Amino acid sequence: MTPFGGGCRLAARGHGKRSAVTGEDRLLRRILDVLPAPPGGRGKEAPHLILGPGDDAAAFAWPGGGTLLLTTDAVEEGVHFDRSLHPPRAIGRRAVAAAVSDIAAMGGRPAGTLVSLVAPPADEAVAARVAAAAAERAVELGAPLVGGNITAGKRIGLHVAVAGAAAPGAPLLRRRGAKPGDGLFVTGDLGGAALGLALLRRPGEGEMTRFDQEEEALVARQLDPAPRLDAGAALAGAAHAGMDLSDGLALDLHRLAAASAVGAFVEAARVPLAGKGARGLEAALFGGEDYELLIAGPSQEVIAAAGSAGVRVTRIGRVAAAGEGIRLERAGGATEPLPRRGWDSWAGR
Repeated sequence: MTPFGGGCRLAARGHGKRSAVTGEDRLLRRILDVLPAPPGGRGKEAPHLILGPGDDAAAFAWPGGGTLLLTTDAVEEGVHFDRSLHPPRAIGRRAVAAAVSDIAAMGGRPAGTLVSLVAPPADEAVAARVAAAAAERAVELGAPLVGGNITAGKRIGLHVAVAGAAAPGAPLLRRRGAKPGDGLFVTGDLGGAALGLALLRRPGEGEMTRFDQEEEALVARQLDPAPRLDAGAALAGAAHAGMDLSDGLALDLHRLAAASAVGAFVEAARVPLAGKGARGLEAALFGGEDYELLIAGPSQEVIAAAGSAGVRVTRIGRVAAAGEGIRLERAGGATEPLPRRGWDSWAGR
């Protein structure tokens, strides 16, 4: 999530609540209303802001060419993870992957990570394992841990900042830019992380439970997600707009559509599901934490770019005029409004 960019990350409490505007989005609007206007460019000798709040990362033009990307994210015990379900290794790895996913969503590559760790002094051993896991995942994703902070607190929390870059002349993926007539695409399968969380929550079970092979794959999607860095870089030049899917397809599509001032149709039968049937579709639409990419753009170009990079994309619908709203098309062609629903950490708080 860019500073005040929208899209809370690790959701350990389920699918969220129905509302016209989520609590998190409402708070973001209040913050954005009082932010000063971003400063203008300062010449070629110093970095200057070219993209501020509203996307998955902020962007600065860098002296000598290229673009610096900055993003930050926070995860808190009891809100974003449950220590009875998520072991220390998963807590650290998930936090870093979620932040790096914002760089992927812009079409960039991560370069370094800062982690601010909050923990009760009595939990020093657990905190050390969380930090070690975060550092491990950061190295794997090409963004080694370069610094941070440690402070005492009542619960474990991580505040992760990632710096990344886009090469000189490389386009950025933005939420703004989708056009009526564009195809809507997603990478990978959706709903796996939410279904994995449901498995971990089954009565009498947890992360030490033995699952069958299919269930293990779903649990892995929850405990150790993978940001789509190669996909973001490959699709940035072909897509008109894009973002990562952290809070569920429905809620994040509403955000992309609002940023682009468009509507959209999603064909339920085309959504690639990690699970089966109505339960699988529910998880895909509203579950969140998949960290796949949602892409809008001309179909031929998007498919060609994905194919050349070995990235699997699925067309799930189309971009429409704003007045048509955000709708879900069922089998047989009947459509219904797609609720603005997904994970919202601010709901009820």
